[in-house]
Amino acid sequence: MTGPAKPQPKRLPRDKRVASILEAARTVLRDRGSEQFTTAEVAERCGTSEGTIYKYFPTRRDLLVMVAEQWFDEFLGQTYPDRADSPISERLYHAIWWALSIVRREPALTRFVLMELRADPGYRTLRIYRQNRQTVERVMKVVREGQSSGDFRADLDLNLVRDMIFGAIEHQTWAYLRGEGDFSVDASASGIADVVMRGIEVPGAAGDPVARTVKRLEAVVGRLEAKLDD
Repeated sequence: MTGPAKPQPKRLPRDKRVASILEAARTVLRDRGSEQFTTAEVAERCGTSEGTIYKYFPTRRDLLVMVAEQWFDEFLGQTYPDRADSPISERLYHAIWWALSIVRREPALTRFVLMELRADPGYRTLRIYRQNRQTVERVMKVVREGQSSGDFRADLDLNLVRDMIFGAIEHQTWAYLRGEGDFSVDASASGIADVVMRGIEVPGAAGDPVARTVKRLEAVVGRLEAKLDD
């Protein structure tokens, strides 16, 4: 005579199972880095099999890309104060500080994006490329608004300004990403913003309230004249 059948463990719904896999994958990535990331360890940590992981993510890379995309979604979804009433120098500092804070929070994910995904010939077709452009846009929006207000030079090559800012961010954080050093978000943001400001500001505009007001009025008049000419 057989005893009562043992209850079978309840299967998680698909969305919860995927969420569990992604959470475990992010933990493994943080602990091991992408170089030593294995789906076997992910499976062990979330209490499932590698076969189940490959049911939802065809390859190891697909899983890592999804982890990175989820991370960007979370970060970009956070409230970002635009500080519209602050001086343009403070707004530029804050935007650069925000970009640097991404690296500080998730070095392993940042390294994976920079070293593996960005080097992929198909990088521009990935969703994470578009997400990264949103990050860049938050910084460059301040630069364009500085041009409109008359604080920043109107003849700037915006692509070059972008490269200067984000190239500096990469160089400031590269040793940290390799696990060979550290950096201060505050000090790095202050240094980068100061150097960039010196190169793109209209002399006297950002520091002199009267000159700044005059430049803003000139910019407004210029836009009004352009509309009248159309």
